[in-house]
Amino acid sequence: MQVRRDKRSAVLAAGRQPYPVVVPRTTTIAKVRSDHGHLQADEQSGVNVAVAGRIMFARNTGKLCFAQIQSGEGQTLQIMLSLDRVGEEALESWKALIDIGDLVSIEGEVISSKRGELSVTADKWTMAAKALRPLPVLHKPLSEETRVRQRYADLIVRETARTVARLRPAVMTSLRASFSSRDFIEVETPMLQTMHGGAAARPFVTESNAF
Repeated sequence: MQVRRDKRSAVLAAGRQPYPVVVPRTTTIAKVRSDHGHLQADEQSGVNVAVAGRIMFARNTGKLCFAQIQSGEGQTLQIMLSLDRVGEEALESWKALIDIGDLVSIEGEVISSKRGELSVTADKWTMAAKALRPLPVLHKPLSEETRVRQRYADLIVRETARTVARLRPAVMTSLRASFSSRDFIEVETPMLQTMHGGAAARPFVTESNAF
């Protein structure tokens, strides 16, 4: 964690915010995929967008850097940062400051890579939130204890957890709508005793004469 804290300090020293209030975003990853999924390999769309997501994978190779960002709903998108588009300063900052788990905003053109991967080739990048804790290893299943204690990590890396999180409010909304249409009234009723009891009760000594 100290390495990540040092990188956060470096972001501040560069005059930027590691947790800005607002970052550029004109569309979602899901919308980019639905609108431009038809692009053929090595084809450019001519459409510029600004998307935001969490870095799940990153590879830095000299003058060209690749990363995969993920939305809160689990959709992913490849991003590409090249020296000729973002410039040397921005590229070196990316290499020095970015970690897996960081949230970033990417502004650039939607293209399809030479291998046919839908991508955004960046003209500019912005740190949206610097992650101080590393993500769990993606190829190793989370233990039950980790899933309970680190629910945020469970929601990031496991699609099943995200599905359940979305399903519960949908079920509750449907139930409320169904009861409301039949003129039911929703009331709040206490589920627990208001008086202290159980482990909070005052201990006492007693005796039994049964034996």
